[in-house]
Amino acid sequence: MTKVLGLFGFGEVARGFYQTLQTNSHLDVRIKSVCIKNREKLRDLDPAVFTTEASELLNDPEIDIIVELTDDAEASYEIVKTALTAGKGVISANKKMIAEHIDEVATWHEQFEAPFLYEAAVAGSIPILHNLEQFFKQQEISSIRAILNGSTNYILSKMREEGLSFEDALQLAQDKGFAESDPTLDISGKDALYKLIILTYHAFGDIITDLQQVRLEAITNMEDHFYEMAKSQGLKIKSIATATRKNGKTSIKVQPELINSNDDLFEIEYENNAIVIDASYSGKQTFIGKGAGSLPTGSAVINDLSLLLSGFKYKKHPRKSILKSA
Repeated sequence: MTKVLGLFGFGEVARGFYQTLQTNSHLDVRIKSVCIKNREKLRDLDPAVFTTEASELLNDPEIDIIVELTDDAEASYEIVKTALTAGKGVISANKKMIAEHIDEVATWHEQFEAPFLYEAAVAGSIPILHNLEQFFKQQEISSIRAILNGSTNYILSKMREEGLSFEDALQLAQDKGFAESDPTLDISGKDALYKLIILTYHAFGDIITDLQQVRLEAITNMEDHFYEMAKSQGLKIKSIATATRKNGKTSIKVQPELINSNDDLFEIEYENNAIVIDASYSGKQTFIGKGAGSLPTGSAVINDLSLLLSGFKYKKHPRKSILKSA
């Protein structure tokens, strides 16, 4: 039976999702309506499919699944909670909303029968949450070390490889759709921090809400001569997100780091993301993929949709030690 979707937002990620959906012959779904803020903006879809009334989607009994791809964290929270309460499955890419409400999100996985998936909120095209929920479920993870912001990584690559100024590299990232018109979350490190909070919950079962205890440093704090010095010595400056668990305690940080060619993240350039997971049995594994852009992020939404249709859902359960004591 065809599942009916309601889509919130029609920006970069939503258009990528829509485009990938049109070329996918395996999913028996259709989009009934798209809720947007501005009806007057020109879009390459039949105007009849758009509405500015969220209630038209949330209260429509024909709509089975809500795909929430807005950039408004407050609106996202209301949309997601209302849809779950109504029994509709939900997919979201709003990392700010999820991270800021991670304690409540954790209860939603238990409270609601309908699934709430959000792979696209973390690392673009990299299916890291699915791997944490499946492959790594039978292992203990000691650390996560990652490049989680494609916009920042793109800027740093352009500055280093082409000698661009920070302002010119940022403008280029915006022109290509890798950075938002307001890039504050990206360049401040907060975007990566939100993603790291989500990863920390799924990897360790820890809920981090006190951001005052987190070390957060922006790439804008680095002076130009630091980049020149690093390049002259064969080193690179990368904005790296780290979560470590030791003696039952988890610590997280996001900051620029000076790394050499032996580092797992040394060759990760431009809009690519990479996540290094160090686990008890498999050791270190590195996941690499595009972390920004319409189609790469849209592909994560498509994968969530496929998983949701198959009955997959996240579960609320702190990860407890699964290793037997000696």
